[in-house]
This record gives sequence, structure tokens and C-alpha cells, in this order.
Amino acid sequence: MDTHEEQTQPVDVAMFIDWENMHGFIRGKANISALREVAEGYGRLVLAKAYADWREARFQQDSLVLYKIGFEPVYVPAGFKNNVDVKLATDCIDFAYKHPNIGVFILVTGDGDFIHVVSALRPLGKKVVVIAQSNNASSRLGDLVDTLLIYDQDVNPSSSAPKPRVSKVKNGKKLDEVFQKIVSLLKQQEGSPLLLTNVKQKLIRAYGGHFDQRDYGYEKFKEMIEAGEAKGYFVLNTAGLRDWLTLPQDKGTVANTELPDSVDQLYLEIVRLIGKLKQKHVYLSVIKEALTQKYGGFDESVYGFNQFKQLMEEGERQGFFKLGNDKQSYFAYLPDKRNGK
Repeated sequence: MDTHEEQTQPVDVAMFIDWENMHGFIRGKANISALREVAEGYGRLVLAKAYADWREARFQQDSLVLYKIGFEPVYVPAGFKNNVDVKLATDCIDFAYKHPNIGVFILVTGDGDFIHVVSALRPLGKKVVVIAQSNNASSRLGDLVDTLLIYDQDVNPSSSAPKPRVSKVKNGKKLDEVFQKIVSLLKQQEGSPLLLTNVKQKLIRAYGGHFDQRDYGYEKFKEMIEAGEAKGYFVLNTAGLRDWLTLPQDKGTVANTELPDSVDQLYLEIVRLIGKLKQKHVYLSVIKEALTQKYGGFDESVYGFNQFKQLMEEGERQGFFKLGNDKQSYFAYLPDKRNGK
């Protein structure tokens, strides 16, 4: 198949994530930006679902973030053995028949119980890709699928892992122009971070509907971004489930990228900030600006909230601080400071 035919007939891709299975082995830090990039490498991602009992405290915040990224959280109640496995397997077969346009099924799990699903999908002409952790990948499942990817090696390798060799750059002189374009996109955000998946989409629009990092010698988009970060154009941040970009801080000092992984850790940081300011109350705009300065950028959507006020209201509900408002705006305070104690 030539390149033109591939572009006019894109392959549709579906991704199904056994969130409970991956949560146990990745400790809740499965990077959705990295998983999405893998899926889009096979074609057009038209369906993405993640399965878990979202009532469990360890999953509740994940479900909000996943939903905002475009992954549907599918609720599967706990209490019965292999509930998630059964629901995920049933959905895979159901979608294979209902949506024959889907040519690639990506299963994010290492569970060998999905052997029967793979055996049912492949005779239907579907390509099956499994993403698993190195310490929970089923060898039986790996023997049956078209491609087995190891999450911590092929999808989201650790920073200490050796980087793959970069192929010969076709447009080396224009690579800096791409980095400069990204910088201009970040400046349009006025201090807010830009999700890595959104960066690529904006580049595609900026370059007339086509942008491929492989034209610049990089197999993965994130690898290209890491090269731009090394040159000082921007800073790649990671917290929780997502990657995003911010501009470097002033005077050549890069941003602190250690944004708290969980929202509870963020609330503790906010409590420390309020206490440090030694004021009766602190306006929410001041708190957000302080977070932006400390981390080189801040966006409440990283934690699954549409507005910063919503994030703070949840913090109040959990008892981290109190909220109030005056004629000017909403503010936060610690109860002992409010009472002057």
C-alpha cells in the first residue's frame, strides 16, 4: 500500500484499558499521553475505554482526568472475581462486530485471561496489540497477539533508560523552526501549560493538516519534545496521568517539574502556601499565580477540574482549608488564621 492510499484510508483504532490491572503494576501512574501516542501510531483513535470500579478512592480522581482526556471510564462494580475482565472482553467482541471499521484493537493489560478475546478478534481480520508491564506480561498472551509492547520499555520508558537512536534527520534545519512554533503556541497560553497531545494537534493544523515527527528523525513525538527541552526552548512536565509543556522560567531557570502527582498532595502544598503568606485570607487568584510561578505553569485540568474554584471547593470539602468571599473575589484561609489564633 502506498503512502497516498494509507492517508486516504486511515485505520481506525480502539483501545481498552484494564485500569485495575495496570494500576496495581504501574502504581497509578500510567501515562495517558504516552498510551495515546502509541494508539495514534497505528491509525485514528476512535474509541478509548478504561475499566475499573470508579467508586474506589484510589480511582476516583483518575476517572475525572481520563474523561477530560477523551477516555471513557467504564464503571464495573467490585465484588465478583474478574468482573473487569469479563466486561472488557465482552465489549471488545461487541465492538468488533458492531464497528467493522475498527481494524486495530489495543488491550492495555498483562492478564492472560484475555487469550480467548485475542483468539476471537484475529479471525475477524483484526490486528491485536497488547501493552503490558514487564513484570506482569503473560507469555501465552504475547505468543498470540500481533504485537506485544512492554509499557516501561516501549511506551513510557523511565528517564534512566537508554534513549533509542535517532534516525537521520530529514529536515534538520527546520527542526528549530518547529520548536519556535511550539514556543509561540505556549506564549498564546499566557502562562498556562499545554497538554502534549494538544501540542501535536496544534502543529498538525499549523502545518496544513500534516505533521509527522518522523520527518525530523524521531520515532516518537515525545522524543522530539525532549530534544527541544534539552535545547532550552520549553520544559516538559509530568504529573499523574499526563504530560504538558510550559515555558522556562525567567533568567534561564527551568521550571520545577515536580508537580504533585495526587490532588491530596497538591492540597497540602496549598495549605503550606497559605500558612507561609501569614495572612488572614488569600485570594484564589494569588494561590494559582503562586503555583504557576513555582511550577512554571499550572492547570487544574491536570487533576480533573474545569475551574480552579472547583478544585478549591473540593479541597474545602475534604477539610484542608476554608473558603469565603468578599466584594472582590473568593479567598481561602486556614481556620486557626481566620480566628486569629
